[in-house]
Amino acid sequence: MQDAAKFTDTLTQTAGNLLETLKASGGDASSWDLKLKLHLSSSSLYLALGWLAAQGKVALYPKELNFRVVLTEKTEG
Repeated sequence: MQDAAKFTDTLTQTAGNLLETLKASGGDASSWDLKLKLHLSSSSLYLALGWLAAQGKVALYPKELNFRVVLTEKTEG
């Protein structure tokens, strides 16, 4: 059970780092740029993006082989 809690903490931290990076980049970035800036594995990136999308904090738009990631109004505040 401890491993699951640690994993959730790591996922939450990664999602927070993604939000901060998006805010610093004007609220819009490609998934590839986020992956490179934060030195994330693909699975960590997409788990965190899915977490944020489920909470309505980001919107994802397909763009060739990647996604355009855009902050939503729910992120404000």
